[in-house]
Amino acid sequence: MTAPPEPALQQVRAARSAATGARIARQYESLLQQNPQAVYRDGGPVHLTASAIVVDAPGEHVALVWHRKGQFWVQPGGHLEPGETSLEAAALREVAEETGVHEVQRIGPGPAVLHQHHLAAAFGSCRAHWDVQYLLRTPRPAAATPLRPSEESPEVIWAPWPLLAGARSRQRSLPAGTVADLEETLELLGTWAARHW
Repeated sequence: MTAPPEPALQQVRAARSAATGARIARQYESLLQQNPQAVYRDGGPVHLTASAIVVDAPGEHVALVWHRKGQFWVQPGGHLEPGETSLEAAALREVAEETGVHEVQRIGPGPAVLHQHHLAAAFGSCRAHWDVQYLLRTPRPAAATPLRPSEESPEVIWAPWPLLAGARSRQRSLPAGTVADLEETLELLGTWAARHW
């Protein structure tokens, strides 16, 4: 058995300081140690993906894409391409491809959230994605950062969602049809982001 790609393995280890904690990071590390090909779509029915919660400069809006296959609003992300070994690089590529945003800064020392979700039959041989999610911040407010649709994501929007903990008094509004647990993820990120902002 070959070893897992070193960048991906190191990034999963760095996720011990993510909002989701060290226990789940060890599960991801174990998956990679047992199945180094799990960084790719063809690495088995359970494999890693990379995505990003993209917020604007003041942390008041979150970028969402309409997932054509899943028929829901979600953060940009997807599978690593053949030859890619970095989850962070894959997340950055997906953000650029799906939203047109190229200028971003990572918030925090590594991944912000590790998220496991099972998939419907529409996703083919993929049965579960173990998503490695980064928190990325644009250099300008949403109004000055246009989003661009793509073939994969025909609609992209900035949704009002003040991210930092304590910002509850301001409007938070995810659109109807948003993937069910994204609000929970954003709530979890609020406190974590405040420590790294």
